[in-house]
Amino acid sequence: TKMEVVQCMGSFQDGVAEKCVDYFQRYRRSTHVTPKSYLSFIQGYKAVYKEKHSEVQTLANRMNIGLEKLKEASESVAALSQELEIKEKELQVANEKADMVLKEVTVKAQAAEKVKAEVQKVKDKAQTIVDSISADKAIAEEKLEAAKPALEEAEAALQQFPKDTINEEVVEFLNPYFEMTDYNIETAKRVCGNVAGLCSWTKAMAAFFAINKEVLPLKANLAVQENRLATAMVDLQKAQAELDAKQAELDIVQAEYEKAMREKQTLIEDAEHCRHKMQTASSLISGLAGEKERWTEQSKEFAAETKRLVGDVLLATAFLSYCGPFNQQFRNLLLNEWQKEMKTRKIPFGNILNLTGMLIDAPTVSEWNLQGLPNDDLSIQNGIIVTKAARYPLLIDPQTQGKIWIRNKEAKNELQVNWKHLLLLEQ
Repeated sequence: TKMEVVQCMGSFQDGVAEKCVDYFQRYRRSTHVTPKSYLSFIQGYKAVYKEKHSEVQTLANRMNIGLEKLKEASESVAALSQELEIKEKELQVANEKADMVLKEVTVKAQAAEKVKAEVQKVKDKAQTIVDSISADKAIAEEKLEAAKPALEEAEAALQQFPKDTINEEVVEFLNPYFEMTDYNIETAKRVCGNVAGLCSWTKAMAAFFAINKEVLPLKANLAVQENRLATAMVDLQKAQAELDAKQAELDIVQAEYEKAMREKQTLIEDAEHCRHKMQTASSLISGLAGEKERWTEQSKEFAAETKRLVGDVLLATAFLSYCGPFNQQFRNLLLNEWQKEMKTRKIPFGNILNLTGMLIDAPTVSEWNLQGLPNDDLSIQNGIIVTKAARYPLLIDPQTQGKIWIRNKEAKNELQVNWKHLLLLEQ
């Protein structure tokens, strides 16, 4: 193809030279082509092709990147769908595990509550015994405290007349003698100290016996209650140990349940995150479904445009290099012959060549129109040649619109117009 383009360029140069003769014969307007025109054609082709190829490639790359992203999104949705399916199965297993552990926790908790209730009963029983012991002990201590003076008196008298025991029969036998007044005792002391001491001791021991008779059952009951308390405390320790063991089992199962719930929550969060990503990607794909078709077609069009770029740029740069001196009719003749030549040489090009769209952008054309350039095809072509071609066009301008446009366009560049030379050219 490269060799065909080179040969085609040479054919264009020769064909334009022949058209210069025909143009002179028909319109008596002399024009010609030179080797410089051919070199300008080659340089222009290289520059414009590079520029246009870069533009098309940039647009094509953007389009392909968009299509690639949509493809990645589709693949991501498929992968996320599989991942979500796996996570939902894992979540189902985690739910079953958590439910199973929860049942075990419930059973352990019920057992612990039952043991706890039994322990509480034992505690209450032990507390009842403690309260009873405390009450009996307080009564016994009160009565012993009341008997303390008599006991001390008896102990003092005992130092003189030690006796081992005194019983109820002895106390009943001595009661008639206890009717002796304190005076008689004092008298006895003066008559015989030993007799008085014996009397005091006997009376004190009788009084202590009377009090101790009530205290002894209390002491006996206190001992019984203390034995009951010791037994209850042993039962309480056993029950508490059983409760501690149940609580330890419950703590282990509770820890397993909490771990299972954490795993379940992690799976829920992962699944929700995965679902959110999948929904976002699906929304993107759905929203760009129409764009995908358009981008696909546009991508194909860019590929075809890149292929046609060889011939399109060839026509455009040939136009810039050679069509300036010719009127619209001869410009069209040249373009038609060039297209025939490229078809013969199988050089791809667009069936409808938009020179304006290829060589200039719409905002620039609008600016030219505001500066005074007419909006017809010939005037716009002349504007393109003036601004982009190596050769200047022949402006046949009976209404001076071309001059007005040039002056307005170049006003900022302080253009100086040689009106005398311009008038000669017009004549």
